[in-house]
Amino acid sequence: MGSYSDFAIFIQSNRKQLLGAKVAKYALETYGQAKVYGIPVSIIEVESLPEFKDFVGTPYRKNYAPYTFDDLQSFTLTRFMPPSLLQYKGTALVIDPDIFALADIAPLIRMNLGNAAVAACRKNPWDTSVMVLDCKQLRHWDVPQMLHDIAHGIRRYEDIMALRNESAQITELSRDWNSLDELGENTKMLHTTNRLTQPWRTGLPIDFTFNPPPKIFGWIPRFWVRQPRTYQLHVDRNIESIVLQLFASAFRAKAINRAEVESAIKSSDIRPDFLEFINSYTE
Repeated sequence: MGSYSDFAIFIQSNRKQLLGAKVAKYALETYGQAKVYGIPVSIIEVESLPEFKDFVGTPYRKNYAPYTFDDLQSFTLTRFMPPSLLQYKGTALVIDPDIFALADIAPLIRMNLGNAAVAACRKNPWDTSVMVLDCKQLRHWDVPQMLHDIAHGIRRYEDIMALRNESAQITELSRDWNSLDELGENTKMLHTTNRLTQPWRTGLPIDFTFNPPPKIFGWIPRFWVRQPRTYQLHVDRNIESIVLQLFASAFRAKAINRAEVESAIKSSDIRPDFLEFINSYTE
């Protein structure tokens, strides 16, 4: 483990998040140095996967609330696909499409997992939006079976996502590699995890399903809590500026092009004034 030749990177996405995923790929290849190391970076598009096509519209429960598999986060279970995509060989890094590398990823490439099959940040119990995977140990990650079990109430979506019943050994990854809407001196990958304040969506109508607010005393529902109808400004203007500059840099480097941006604006996946922002950062 740890050599460049047996390492691959995957970004999970759907069509609504595809432009962000392409910018995430650009960030990994440039600031993360993946291109220098010759490491392939691939985007997993959930719409292209037959097992997920069959699952679209299937009702299931997530955090005890009813969901159907068609919202902004429809890609999330694809994070468990890299081992099978690599035929259970080598090591993989998998990230969400709203995570942007700001530093060299060499420490992840060279990471010694020991006997562990997965490295992830801690979060009740594990945050799987960034994972380093020893693929040979993860033959039991069967995504079609996961989808079947979720649809039939055999397993809970949130238990799978948090690796609550994972049989393979897991080791902890520093939060610097998955910094949740916080920018510090040691931040290596910035995760704009609060969907409500993603800078490239500000002002657009909400197109994701809110998790239900915590119940009072653990059992009284908060039916009166009103949710915003549009994406909000990011509370940290420095993060907003860095993300917009990253999109502008990707645009200059032709990692994303005008036609893609205009198409995303037309489908309300990108804020309508986004080209103005790109132009302001490219002048």
